[in-house]
Amino acid sequence: MKNQILILAYISVAVGIFAGMFIVLLLWIFRQRQVINSLVSPQDFLGLPCIVEIPFDAHSRGKVRLYIKGSNLELIARTQESKEFTKGEKVFIVGTENNQVWVVSPSFFHNEE
Repeated sequence: MKNQILILAYISVAVGIFAGMFIVLLLWIFRQRQVINSLVSPQDFLGLPCIVEIPFDAHSRGKVRLYIKGSNLELIARTQESKEFTKGEKVFIVGTENNQVWVVSPSFFHNEE
C-alpha cells in the first residue's frame, strides 16, 4: 500500500512537470509568432484624424493630439488653409516635415472637385 502511494506521488509529480513544460513550450511558440511594433514613423500619421489642442492658422503654429498604435501623441501642427482652427476641432494630417505635421480641415476634401 505504501509503495502504491509513493508510485502515485511520483507519477503525479511527473505529469505536473510534463504539463508545465508543455504549457511553457506553447507560450514560447505563440510569442515567437507575435509581432510587436510600437514604433511610430511619420508615414503612419498620414490621413489620420486628430484634435486641435492649441489654436492656429496659416501664419502660426499650433498643437494637435492624435491616437495611434495605442498611444496619445501631441504634435506641432501647421496648415496652408486660410481658415483658423479652434480648440477641439477635428483635422486631418496630410504631411509631415521637420517634426511637424501639416493638417487640413474635413471641408478641404469636399471643396476639391
